[in-house]
Amino acid sequence: MKIACIDMEGVLIPEMWPHIAQYTGIKSLAITTREEPDYVQLVSKRICILNENRLGIADIEHMIAKLAPLPGAINFINQLQKHYRVVLVSDAFQEMLTPLWHTLGQPELRCHRFVCKPNGQIRFARYSRAHGKHEVIEEFAAMGARTLAVGDAFNDLSMLRKATQSYLFCPSVETRQAAPDLRVALSYQEILDDIILEHNAVLSSVN
Repeated sequence: MKIACIDMEGVLIPEMWPHIAQYTGIKSLAITTREEPDYVQLVSKRICILNENRLGIADIEHMIAKLAPLPGAINFINQLQKHYRVVLVSDAFQEMLTPLWHTLGQPELRCHRFVCKPNGQIRFARYSRAHGKHEVIEEFAAMGARTLAVGDAFNDLSMLRKATQSYLFCPSVETRQAAPDLRVALSYQEILDDIILEHNAVLSSVN
């Protein structure tokens, strides 16, 4: 069994919160884990800001629907699915990701959820993982799967280091410096070329 665990924001789709901040004009929504390293606290702050500005989940979905996957992302997923079971692993929330997830062809999705009031106002976040994305890799490894992981940011590093094969995709200078042990890919094609080479090598060894 071969499973590819692919991050979404920064790998397949644009970062969503900067877009929301720009769309609404609320600069504080652009705060990231660089300013607030505690992700749970960061999400709580974002929920408070949204509620203070009377923005509900329908408003968020409307803003995200205006985004498109990164150039080449759809083809990348389609090509990956020829060789792997593809699982999108995100620290974002399903209610935000849904428009872009549909555009990507609706691969299996592992992410968090928002709990909302009947009027669409976000009450709180419900997290699907306690410690990090590496939990998904560990789950598949326990099943005997060979795993491929692709991510671009600090919150992806534990997942990348647990995977059988991994790529740090177009990382920032800071992320690259924090992970000199990880292989860097600067395009989807680099990853696909490696997969095809591996696939051909396996076929040759069988023949």
